Amino acid sequence: MSSNNGQIIGNIFFFLVLSAFLFLAYLLFKPFLKVIVISILIAVIFYPLNTFFRKHLKSEFFAAFLATFVIFLFIIIPSIFLIVFLSNEFLALYPVIVKHVSQIEDIKIFLQNIPILSFLHEKFTTFLEGLNIKLEFDDILKNILNSILSFFVTQSKSIFLNITIFLFNLVMMLFTIFFLFLDGKSLYKRIYELIPFSKREKEFLILKTYRAIQGVVLGAVFTAVAQGILSFIGYVAVGIEFSLFWAFVTFIAAFFPIGGASLVWVPIAIYVFLMKGIVPGILFTLYGTLIISTVDNIIKPIVIGDKTNIHPMILVFAILGGLNFFGFLGVFLAPIIMVLLDNLLVLYRIRYISSDS
Repeated sequence: MSSNNGQIIGNIFFFLVLSAFLFLAYLLFKPFLKVIVISILIAVIFYPLNTFFRKHLKSEFFAAFLATFVIFLFIIIPSIFLIVFLSNEFLALYPVIVKHVSQIEDIKIFLQNIPILSFLHEKFTTFLEGLNIKLEFDDILKNILNSILSFFVTQSKSIFLNITIFLFNLVMMLFTIFFLFLDGKSLYKRIYELIPFSKREKEFLILKTYRAIQGVVLGAVFTAVAQGILSFIGYVAVGIEFSLFWAFVTFIAAFFPIGGASLVWVPIAIYVFLMKGIVPGILFTLYGTLIISTVDNIIKPIVIGDKTNIHPMILVFAILGGLNFFGFLGVFLAPIIMVLLDNLLVLYRIRYISSDS
């Protein structure tokens, strides 16, 4: 066997062993991947805070501890209080849904007494009868309410277990953020040395990805927070029950690329039209259109700017795919993956196409 063949076999064996151990490492860390990814995102966004404390404190340990404590105090603690409050709202909303399901006939009579709905129901029923299609709206309404009730029952059963898991993940996340602040530079250097690119290419790739993470995550979070607060003000103004709960649902919906916050405030606007009258309905619709939804077009361009050059349509598909593959975390990971891919394609063009032209 020649030395060249022996080297090839040795390389194949090495990469097979490396791949096997990378897969085993993946299995070890798989239960904590979401916690690790969230911790990395938070650490990347707030690393300038850690750098600031390092400049003014002699101890790197205390600088990392103080930066982690600030995150815990101003982000995690308010989040815990919000989750507890929302849990109470959630449990209070449950009997309301049960009541409506048990009074299905009253709801049907109530809806029939609303002129607009009664007119639409009559026209739509006549249209379907002309097509020899019979649709039982009572059964449809009952199925919708039963589905909502089933969702609340399922969530209520798991709420205490979820709180336990949440507290455990919270402790793990704080430890991870602390050690990322403390040893982040050494970890960065190890990853930096493993990338088989030139120094210029590595700095381009890392800097662009870092800016994208900050822009995408902060842009999405700031927009969702603003829309959640503004929607809460609007819901309270028109007298919507469980306003904070629906504001939180609006906050979650704001991360979705299609519809966003309007997925929540538009149905509520229809409810306001039906229950509160035409004038409150028009005023709330104008508020939702000009204030709640418009803030998206103000905050994101300011925060994200030119940090991502991905076409919006590509981002929509990427985020929808990210939601399907990663869950809610895909809202943040999908744009970052697309930015990283775009940067790699730029390097590919510089390396293999521009040099040949």
